[in-house]
Amino acid sequence: MGMLEGKVALITGAGTGIGRSVAELFAAEGAQIVIAARRDAPLRQVAALAPGNISYVQMDLAKQSDRHNALDVVVERHGRLDILINNAACQLWKPFLEHTEEEIAEVIDTNLISTAQLIHKAVPLLRQTSGSIVNISSTAARFSPMPSQKLTSYSASKAGINQLTRTLASELGPLGIRINAVAPGLTYGEAASVTLDRKELHEMLCSLTALGRIGQPIDIARVVLLIWAILAAESHTPVMRGARPPGLPKGGRSMMPRRSHPLSSAPCGVEVQSHLGAVRHCPYSHSPV
Repeated sequence: MGMLEGKVALITGAGTGIGRSVAELFAAEGAQIVIAARRDAPLRQVAALAPGNISYVQMDLAKQSDRHNALDVVVERHGRLDILINNAACQLWKPFLEHTEEEIAEVIDTNLISTAQLIHKAVPLLRQTSGSIVNISSTAARFSPMPSQKLTSYSASKAGINQLTRTLASELGPLGIRINAVAPGLTYGEAASVTLDRKELHEMLCSLTALGRIGQPIDIARVVLLIWAILAAESHTPVMRGARPPGLPKGGRSMMPRRSHPLSSAPCGVEVQSHLGAVRHCPYSHSPV
């Protein structure tokens, strides 16, 4: 029996990349999953991988009617919601002064405001099951992105996700709902393809990571599952994030991944930070491979 047997999850942005890998891993652990994204074809492909565990619904996160419909679909199909994975996001890679006002609004609205609104609507369902929320953030929320600073709006929106996670922890904890965030570094996927298709840049980025490679979506999925498993009964809220690469002096700033805990096989992050005061339980914050 898988560790998620009997659990029901809604995963946004699950047609590709990290969301898809989380869906596949959760399905392998026995969860019933509804995946949601804007494009029909990728959703169909993912659902076909585990038809007994994965179904889908089209959803534009920025549309209220789509958000409400996705939650309604989860209840209609499975009668409950135990886990909400907020992975859907909009990324914009260009200098800030070249952003239009509409582009800035779209990034902030999709990544922060719409995610907060989905959480708000999902809380009554999660309260019934003492459920959990995992927000996919980014190391761009804490550091100046490499190789160039062209993710200003995206970085700001993900910093908002981190603070949303911190502040909601104290509000939702008394309701029996856990909320955590995972902050990946550079990870293979559609959004990263523009950067990673450049051979010299790809090699440079790999040289800065502890494991000598760029993160894979499955790495992040394992971290999501790991924090759900370890912290299922915990009362505090961590953010797992990338950290300083070897050789970078203390106080330096980088988005590059750090070594992982061996259970996660993830190069993306092992530093766990509590947001309800001092760190009370942090067994994996210093675990080298």
